[in-house]
Amino acid sequence: MIFTTLIQTASAMLPTAPPAPPAPPAPPIMTSNLVQRGFGGAMVAERYVVDVDVRADGAVVWTGSLRVASNATASFRRDQTEAEESDCGGRTGYRSGIQTGFSLQLRPTRFDEADSGVAVTLRWTRPGTGQCPVQASTRTVEMNDAVRLKAGETVTMKGDGGLVVKLHRRP
Repeated sequence: MIFTTLIQTASAMLPTAPPAPPAPPAPPIMTSNLVQRGFGGAMVAERYVVDVDVRADGAVVWTGSLRVASNATASFRRDQTEAEESDCGGRTGYRSGIQTGFSLQLRPTRFDEADSGVAVTLRWTRPGTGQCPVQASTRTVEMNDAVRLKAGETVTMKGDGGLVVKLHRRP
């Protein structure tokens, strides 16, 4: 009996292992086909095609279609750099050439629960004026705006440099 009491006393004096750490929380579940709309719950992502026509001074800058979804941005980009058409007699060490570029991004946006649209970011770069562009002279127009765009509707936006953008949302 003394021996049992001695063992119990000795084991009580030994350090005990700390409790196991709590289990980590479950990872968040991500879904790409659902979009949260305010406090009203989730709904299926809205997908649609926008026909785009971009012109400057009557000439076509870019025409095409982009598919947008309420959870996905659509974009297009084109850049080009090349030598000028004729010898400009540029001095050695000076870079000359013709640079053009165009980029367009359409992002879905909501004005309220019933009204959706697109936010437009557009950048257009063209050669500078004069017959011999020295040191890659360019002119750039940039547009950042948001418009309401319902199914079947066409919206026209005007920017600097004679830029006209037409957006048509297919039904």
